[in-house]
Amino acid sequence: MTFPRLLDSLLWLFYPPRCLVCDRQLIDDEQFVCFHCLCDLPNAYYHRQTDNPLAALYAGIPQMVGAAAFLRYEKEGSVQTLIHDFKYNNNRSLAEYLGRMAVSEMADDGIFEGVDFLAPVPLHRKKERQRGYNQSLLIARGMSAVSRIPVRDDILVRKVYTLSQTRKSLYDRHLNTEDVFAARPFDDLQGKHIMLVDDVVTTGATSIACIEALTKANPNVRLSVFSLASVAR
Repeated sequence: MTFPRLLDSLLWLFYPPRCLVCDRQLIDDEQFVCFHCLCDLPNAYYHRQTDNPLAALYAGIPQMVGAAAFLRYEKEGSVQTLIHDFKYNNNRSLAEYLGRMAVSEMADDGIFEGVDFLAPVPLHRKKERQRGYNQSLLIARGMSAVSRIPVRDDILVRKVYTLSQTRKSLYDRHLNTEDVFAARPFDDLQGKHIMLVDDVVTTGATSIACIEALTKANPNVRLSVFSLASVAR
């Protein structure tokens, strides 16, 4: 046995991984979340509804093709626990894992068909330095690993450092994202379908601001929004 594998075995013996949701010790083949809690995660699947409440946030945007979310985000719920862990506890592997799971669970619905690029919502350079990574980029990489859709993190840029939107009203959220993003024009994007990837959609203010910047620079594109989680609707 090599030293790294021996070290992993010792760590497993003395510090066995535990479910992030219920704190039960994980068994073989379980990652981050036990099978019981995994089955209990609240799926959103708004795209299966005739009146998709997530797509309604983007009504009137001519380039929009659709919108989908994998999980329902509820305050103090299991999804909040998972998202908090990869956003603030440096659990990068969890973000990619959930991205892979989302595509595996939702691919048969056809929402990824015809998508040319995945474009993660960017962080400001200052915030990315503080956190060490962009969680939306990690989610997109996990999605790409299963879907084989290329990730493009060079399209959008966050120009302005903004404070957290957690406690802001709907109106204030939109003000907080006004003129925050910019997009670069690319010839290879013309006529392409770009899926914007975010971790959580609440009011849609952030993704709408990204869409406005993106379509201003690249008007001849088709767009969809994918969020790992969306506030329950």
